[in-house]
Amino acid sequence: FWFVSHPSTKRAEGPPPQPTSRRKQRGEEGLSDTMKLSLLVLLSVVAVAFCSVHVAEDFANWSKEDLSLFLETHVPLLRNVPGRASFIPRASSIHSYEQLVKGSNQPYLWFEQKLDHFTYNNQTWKQRYQVDTTYWKPGNPIFIFLDGEASMNFFPFQEVSAYQWAQHFGAMYISLEHRYYGESLPFLDFSTHNMQYLSSQQALADAANFIDQYNSTISKPGPWVVFGCSYSGALSAWFRAKYPNSVIASVAPSGPVLAQMNFTMYYGQFGKSLEIEGFYDCKHAVEQGVAQVDQILNTTDGLAQLAKTFNSCKPIDPNQLWYFKGQLMAAVGGSDQMDNPPDWPLNQTCKIMTQSTDYLANWAQVLGTSHCNDFDQQSSINLLRLTIPNSNRAWFWQVCTEFGFFQPSYPGTSIFWGDIPLEPFVAWCQAVFDIPNMAPNVNWTNTFYGGYDLKATNVMFTNGLLDPWHNLSIYKNPPPGVQAVVYDAGHCATMDAPDPTDPVSLVNARTRVQTFLSVVISEWYGQHGNLVNKPQH
Repeated sequence: FWFVSHPSTKRAEGPPPQPTSRRKQRGEEGLSDTMKLSLLVLLSVVAVAFCSVHVAEDFANWSKEDLSLFLETHVPLLRNVPGRASFIPRASSIHSYEQLVKGSNQPYLWFEQKLDHFTYNNQTWKQRYQVDTTYWKPGNPIFIFLDGEASMNFFPFQEVSAYQWAQHFGAMYISLEHRYYGESLPFLDFSTHNMQYLSSQQALADAANFIDQYNSTISKPGPWVVFGCSYSGALSAWFRAKYPNSVIASVAPSGPVLAQMNFTMYYGQFGKSLEIEGFYDCKHAVEQGVAQVDQILNTTDGLAQLAKTFNSCKPIDPNQLWYFKGQLMAAVGGSDQMDNPPDWPLNQTCKIMTQSTDYLANWAQVLGTSHCNDFDQQSSINLLRLTIPNSNRAWFWQVCTEFGFFQPSYPGTSIFWGDIPLEPFVAWCQAVFDIPNMAPNVNWTNTFYGGYDLKATNVMFTNGLLDPWHNLSIYKNPPPGVQAVVYDAGHCATMDAPDPTDPVSLVNARTRVQTFLSVVISEWYGQHGNLVNKPQH
């Protein structure tokens, strides 16, 4: 989901450099190729899209196949959703992840899934999944990873730990693709009418139906454990809450279980993350850059000057200053979300922002100016209106119906501008789907799932304290039956491959998850030992 071609992701051979300070330890040796790509992708926006690269607006002569490929492989993400602000593999090549997660190399299989689990609709569609039985024998556990708002081909780098735990416990490993994403398409036309069957509730019912049917195909199915990450981390927790007879436990890394319309803490977290890391010089640089933009806007040629500095494709519309500022805010303010080893994007962003006292030039470098930047919101709206199957439109439907997750900024809510309001974000829902006054029903979502007050047992949340999404997850004071552990890094880091630069808190968090799994699995076999074979640890 980026405009640039994939650079080489091969790292230099040899041991990591010896740290001389905390920041040095966390990756100040320079921008890796992957990090450069990561910084470009971080320009992508928040639930409502800050599409920062100039794109063609005339698609009339494009074939459906070309449009679909374009939307899935070249368009910057039109959302800053849980885990999706950076669709970036870590510094190792993606092939190394596929080797670590052998299940991703298994053949694709197809399950005849119900279109609507809650009516008498008899329509079906084919849902994609993969199965790895390398370490499994009849009676052993079954681990299922619920893919989220992207093709299942994206997720191997966030399944490394889950697969390694499957190996440790002798479990079967299954990855199940989410409806309307990847190749699990109930419809080949994403018109508004056909989007009605896309919801988290339908996705959970998909998984329950899959588990029920799959159990009937194997000898001695053992206990199931559900995993996820980010949005699918929330799905994992909700699945244990709503279908407790299907799985014995849930691991829910960085799962935002609270739907929120006005998620101001997304960018509010950035200033807190800088303080946690002691990056006060970076905080000063960002605050100075914000002030300089406002000062320039008060001059007669301010818009023209800013258009030149940030390489705008066209003159900046004075009626869209919220969108212009939002793109700048997303470029810098989203770098703490995926602040994970080995690249530590927050460090890299701060290194650029503090490299000189020309803070706007620094900011433009973070934003990227190799292509002109489109600060006209209509370009992104036009992309989201395309009914060719693509994950951008699918996720935005879920944003506009269930979750909100809009990330405005008001005075005092962040170190950025205070005039980026909620209303134009929400207006995109009607503009994209042609439903008058469309807005997400976050109250119903929280009533149905419980928000922070999750009614479930055997659920383990892991959250990075630098990740803005931990504010919508359960990371402290968990309700009865729920456990939570935090660490000093970003989004879904417990699911990534271990790295020599992992902070101790992250190492300990992974250990806590494995201990949690050992306890719940052992308890199950203690009660059902006469029915199944206990796995060999």
